[in-house]
Amino acid sequence: MPLALSFILLSEQAEPSESDIQDFVATNWPDLPAVNNFSASEGSIAFDIGGSQVALGIMPAPFPWSDLEGPCATSILWKDAEIAVKAHKAHIIVTVKGELEPIELSKILTQVTAATIHATATALGVYWGNATLLIPKAIFNDFAVEILPNEPPLHIWVDFRVGSNENGLTSGFTTGMDALGHMEFETDNCPETPGELRERFLTLCSYVIENGPVIRDGNTVGANAEEKIHVVYSKSKFGCKGKVMRLVYETSQSKKFKWKFWS
Repeated sequence: MPLALSFILLSEQAEPSESDIQDFVATNWPDLPAVNNFSASEGSIAFDIGGSQVALGIMPAPFPWSDLEGPCATSILWKDAEIAVKAHKAHIIVTVKGELEPIELSKILTQVTAATIHATATALGVYWGNATLLIPKAIFNDFAVEILPNEPPLHIWVDFRVGSNENGLTSGFTTGMDALGHMEFETDNCPETPGELRERFLTLCSYVIENGPVIRDGNTVGANAEEKIHVVYSKSKFGCKGKVMRLVYETSQSKKFKWKFWS
């Protein structure tokens, strides 16, 4: 049975309030089936929601710093993450499992994680392991409540890692699309700025999630018919397991693009 995990970092060990979880879900996502079948034992809480089984494991120790040090250094959403994260003393493992497609499973995980943050007084933020992202609690819950009902909250589901090369071009890759049932994107010869490449990755990921795996090996994508960016299915140059969709650029026309798919 498919499962998904997130990790809530706590300043001090604490147990979430069951009633607060129920109230938060009912208030923010009234279309979801009610939280039910609560059970609790020392260090754990379990319940059902939306055809999924949820388990909360309250861990009386910090999440391993070796796994958090890198995400702290590259965090965009959590300024000065290291200061808060390195001092945390406990964490909650949120596990959701059910016969759901990856995106639906991620939605339930996001909603349950947000509700648990709300119901836990000492919550600091979330480590979203599928994307190796650290997100402070307020930003995570804002995305869960404000964005998720209308569209996938990709900023908390996918890491868009971009940077400049020694040769003056831009490289980048995504992490998190695989957990959503799609191939990751990457490139190492982009003539765009890091900010422009990040926007392009975001737009491409949104397109694939909305339309399915419609970008094929050998297709081209771009802002118009003249801007040819080839998509090549290939082994990752950045350590991603499995094949990725590599973007190979032939033009530097990239300003203020409105993305379009060209076959």
